[in-house]
Amino acid sequence: MNSNIILSFIESGLDQIIILIALIISSLAVRTAVIYSGQNWIKTFSHTLTLFLLPIVTYTITSVISDNIALSLGMVGALSIVRFRNPVKSPFELVIYFAMISLGIAGSVSLKWLLLLTFTIVFIMISSQLLNRLFWSLKGRPIFTSSFTEGNSLHTLEITTTTELKELSRS
Repeated sequence: MNSNIILSFIESGLDQIIILIALIISSLAVRTAVIYSGQNWIKTFSHTLTLFLLPIVTYTITSVISDNIALSLGMVGALSIVRFRNPVKSPFELVIYFAMISLGIAGSVSLKWLLLLTFTIVFIMISSQLLNRLFWSLKGRPIFTSSFTEGNSLHTLEITTTTELKELSRS
């Protein structure tokens, strides 16, 4: 009897470890796709850790409260108090946060849903960037426009010119 309980616990633990590894790989895939899309804000330490930790935290919370309605209501109340202290800078950043939360929830439901959601997110971001590059090569301009600070965490402006600018050379 005790060996069945131990084997059940080990199998359950292995399933959870597989889900956690899949969440980490999914986070890495999403981060890579976001960078490939030209969004450099995701390269910072805090954004990178947010991308890796948010799905794991969400997975843990949904796993803990999935079988207990009283605990889930208490957790929802407690989590509603918590909010981000810094404002979200773009709608895309907010979507990425929700996507990472959804990865955690999907991981707590099924590995199949986690992998499907990861594939879909990465596919859409890479396809959008490839479409933008294709349109650039055919029409000479991108299909998507971006604001001055979009994708640029340092708020710098790059100027490419064939002629020398003496004002820039002196400074």
